[in-house]
Formats: sequence, C-alpha cells, structure tokens
Amino acid sequence: MPGPILRNAVVKYFGQPDRTEGSVNEPREHEEHAFHFNEKWTYLHPSRDPADALERIIYWHRYNYVGSVVRKTKDGEWVKDDDLPQALGAERTTRIHA
Repeated sequence: MPGPILRNAVVKYFGQPDRTEGSVNEPREHEEHAFHFNEKWTYLHPSRDPADALERIIYWHRYNYVGSVVRKTKDGEWVKDDDLPQALGAERTTRIHA
C-alpha cells in the first residue's frame, strides 16, 4: 500500500496544474464527484498520465489528497481514478531503487 499522496509528488509527476480553484487555507468547502474538498487542481492534457487521461482533476482537503477523476475525451464522462496512489507510489519506488 503506498503512503499518502503529497502535493510536491503530484507536481513532480504532472507539473503545475493548468487551473486551480481554492487553496490549502480556503475556508469554503465544496462537493463534486462525491469528493469533499477545499482545493481543486485541473490538468488539461497531462503528460504521462497513468490513466491515459485527456483531463484530470485532483481534489485536496487542506494538505490531504482526497481523490481524483479523469476523462479520456473532451466531452466524456468523468470517472473516479482509484489507481493514482499506486502510480505515484510506483514512481517513488522506481526513483528510490534507480
């Protein structure tokens, strides 16, 4: 089981998000795609996306990773991606053993 997803690890893997909404200290909280969050990072055409997504949203509550959704086409349906923690964990393991 991979450890917690850290914000720096996400930026290292995907780069800076194309759009952000809210912030780590944002007092207003939101609900979307069944996730409760106060910060949302959107990636358009993320390079080397493990789900081969056209778009990815990552949700945060303070510093804690909440979850992620992806879609593979411009007008496609958003789908929860439960595999991101494993993909980032594998990346971390690969870098440690390289």
